[in-house]
Amino acid sequence: MFYIHNADAVKIVIFKTTVYTKILRDNQPMVNIVPITKSQFLDRKWSALDNYKFAEEYATATLALGEISQGMRSFPIGFVKNDNYFTLVAILGLQPGENLFINKKGEWIPGYRPAVLRSYPFSLIPGANDQVLLAFDEDSLSYSNVAPTNLFYDENGEIVDEVSRILSFLGEVHTSYSKTLQICEIINNYDLFEKWDISITRGNKVVQVDGIYKIDENKLYALDGDALKNLQNVSGLGMIYGHIFSGSHISLLEKLANFRDTTANSEQANIESVEELFSYEDEDTIDFSSL
Repeated sequence: MFYIHNADAVKIVIFKTTVYTKILRDNQPMVNIVPITKSQFLDRKWSALDNYKFAEEYATATLALGEISQGMRSFPIGFVKNDNYFTLVAILGLQPGENLFINKKGEWIPGYRPAVLRSYPFSLIPGANDQVLLAFDEDSLSYSNVAPTNLFYDENGEIVDEVSRILSFLGEVHTSYSKTLQICEIINNYDLFEKWDISITRGNKVVQVDGIYKIDENKLYALDGDALKNLQNVSGLGMIYGHIFSGSHISLLEKLANFRDTTANSEQANIESVEELFSYEDEDTIDFSSL
């Protein structure tokens, strides 16, 4: 993987599968994204967001293998099916258009924040000739309470250090996503995925969560030694067990949903009110390049 900074668009040349290219399109949590080009962004400015309002309707968020160890401490981790392939996701809500991890002020309540959301308003989008392009969500300026002051390019026409660091981070996440997809494909080849029957009590109603898959543990334990070794060699077992252990957080979703419903019209719905529910670690310590 290497970066091209002197072309009009900021590009990453990387070996990737067509499946990953499709995931970039299908699971992109941004709406009005455009590639960052020198001709369009040389004199423009951006601001780091001070809230997560842009993600308040995302019930799931794509996860990479490198996020398992911390994500499993904060939310349930499952899989969603797109056409004939599976994607690893954080389960953040119980119904479409609901993210229980963002309060009404747009604050992310304590716990791990998926990389795909932390990198906003930047992302990678597919380009030509096995390239991905650094992109920016034009709509992000409407979410920020701070006037944009950060430049994309310096006076010499080079991308500034902060944007370069973001590009490097996204490149590492991109590589980890690709490996995650390969593991999911192997798991699927062993026929280990099954629909996850998730139901919680919300108020006085039982709510069924659809569209999420989990690992069939009976089939997992029935695999022969060669299959288990194959999964271990590609870090598949670690991902599988992280997913299984995270299942205990289904009860957390139930608590968050009921907390939200009971405080919908009060001032109690703040970060401090739910802080004790989480085990928090600094997500910036993840080293994607070592995975």
